[in-house]
Amino acid sequence: MLCKEKQMGLSLIWTNLLTEPLFTLYTFLPFILYKDLGASAFQVTLLMMLKPFITILSFYWSAGLHGSTHKLKSNVLWAGLLMRAPFLLCPWIHSAWYLIFAATNYMFFYRAGIPAWLEILKRNMSSGKRGRSFSISSALGYAEGVILALACGSFLDKDPSCWKILFFGTSAIGLITLLVQARIVLDSSPCSSKSQLAVRGIKEILIRPWRDSYRLMRERLDFSRFQWGFMVSGFGLMLIQPAIPLFAVDVLGISYLEMAAAICIAKGLGFIVSTPIWTQWINQLNTFKVASLVFLAVGLFTVLLSLSIWSIAWLYIAYFWYGVGQGGSHLVWNLSGPIFSGKEESSKYTGVNVVMAGMRGMVAPPLGGWLSVALGPIFVLFLGGALCLYSGASLLRSKFAKGSLPIKT
Repeated sequence: MLCKEKQMGLSLIWTNLLTEPLFTLYTFLPFILYKDLGASAFQVTLLMMLKPFITILSFYWSAGLHGSTHKLKSNVLWAGLLMRAPFLLCPWIHSAWYLIFAATNYMFFYRAGIPAWLEILKRNMSSGKRGRSFSISSALGYAEGVILALACGSFLDKDPSCWKILFFGTSAIGLITLLVQARIVLDSSPCSSKSQLAVRGIKEILIRPWRDSYRLMRERLDFSRFQWGFMVSGFGLMLIQPAIPLFAVDVLGISYLEMAAAICIAKGLGFIVSTPIWTQWINQLNTFKVASLVFLAVGLFTVLLSLSIWSIAWLYIAYFWYGVGQGGSHLVWNLSGPIFSGKEESSKYTGVNVVMAGMRGMVAPPLGGWLSVALGPIFVLFLGGALCLYSGASLLRSKFAKGSLPIKT
């Protein structure tokens, strides 16, 4: 068991380190589309709108996993291959529409592989070591992402067309992940059995995942309460995303360098420094208490950001604190499936996490953009922050915050 846990821990670290280069470059896509490929505002907006929609569709990729041990590795490996493959053609295809397709395809399979990957992690590691290994690998990947973001920005400033080689190179590096993941030894789970999924038509394929998720939320009131808490806080966080650039430019008037320093350095430092603390808490405290602290931390970010009207120092303090909240959010969101599932298959729990994130992503950002224009970015910051604070306080007062997990009701 110890040997298997050590192998899984190393695989987790290498997976994060090898995946991060392409993930970091992905964040530059809107700028590459607009600046180098001459994409229209419609095309850039379409890319933003497709992300949550694709996240919901990715739900179907893992829908047939329940009780299928033999499918877990192939699910992860195929998702890893397919999400990177289109970027390998970037040096030879100069098209905004192709890059939009590659980006959409990437996000689909990036999200689609998460349930199976977290189930593999759950089966190969005990709960205590799972949280510690996941947090270490996340912190290392985040630190790598900060350095790569600054490096990629510098390269693209000097030669805007180098994105073709960068996408090819980062995709090729990411494919090495498949060799690492293919070596993972995976035993059958005690709860595993032959898949009972008998699909007889397209209607069953489309409806069954939603029906199973609805049944899960009805049967597990603790998990349902957790999801609604995350939905309210996540909605508030996504609501403020369109308001932040408007606030930064129209209200603060800050430069690109100041914004990059806040996002890359201050936020990254907060994420890395806080990750060990969140790891300790998630191993020792009730998951509802940890989640409520995450929501309260994110809500406080909007308050601190608003104070930057009087001093730019508050901008860096706010983003450092945002990194702290993100460190906890990343850990709780990813590990909640294995935690709530107990001895059950965790992929169905993680699948609900994924689809709920997609649902709020389809509504909150457009609404936040409209409200920012109509009522101003400061109003949206306070509204989003209020939702996060309310969710955190409400979750902390719930009856589930007083017990241990998993709780079956």
